[in-house]
Amino acid sequence: MFQRIRQYGLIDVSGQWYRPRAYGDPRPAGTWDGWLVFFPIGGGAAIASDRETTQATAQELTIWAAGLTPVYIQGALVRALELAREPGVIAQLEDAEYEALEDADRLETAAEIERLTASADEMAAAEARAEAERLRRDRLATESAMAAPEQVAATKAAEAHEAAAREARAVAADAARRSRRGQPETTRSKKSRSIKKK
Repeated sequence: MFQRIRQYGLIDVSGQWYRPRAYGDPRPAGTWDGWLVFFPIGGGAAIASDRETTQATAQELTIWAAGLTPVYIQGALVRALELAREPGVIAQLEDAEYEALEDADRLETAAEIERLTASADEMAAAEARAEAERLRRDRLATESAMAAPEQVAATKAAEAHEAAAREARAVAADAARRSRRGQPETTRSKKSRSIKKK
């Protein structure tokens, strides 16, 4: 618990007046820390420099406070003003937290862009696969349509050859029978031979 040890005369810095006071803070080991705190005249937040001293007893702290010169107190006020201008630990932590949040937002935005890009790529790939399948079906249909007349012609040609082959076999069989019997060729056999010559 801080205890006021001594009060000093007013100090002016750039038109702002401060009331300096010395405070003691007892430590568990029995020693005392000494602080100088400056209260602005006319209101406002008090400021303090870092701990100015550590003394073995409260009495020694009182002796220390009594021996401070105006020059020393002025220097302590300058140090306190410099510390007041520096961001405190809480402010620094808040800044770090805000920066971390901004970094997280940036990373999340980048990840979302990557997800959207991947989704667009997947859609494009699916469309390309569908288009390739459509083209394959169209090609097969076109090839099938083009092959149909050729297949019909080939079928007709095969049928004509088979008919000719049957006719030739029949003529040959008839000729073989007649030759075994010694009979002259029939009109059908002659006709078949004339067809072959043509």
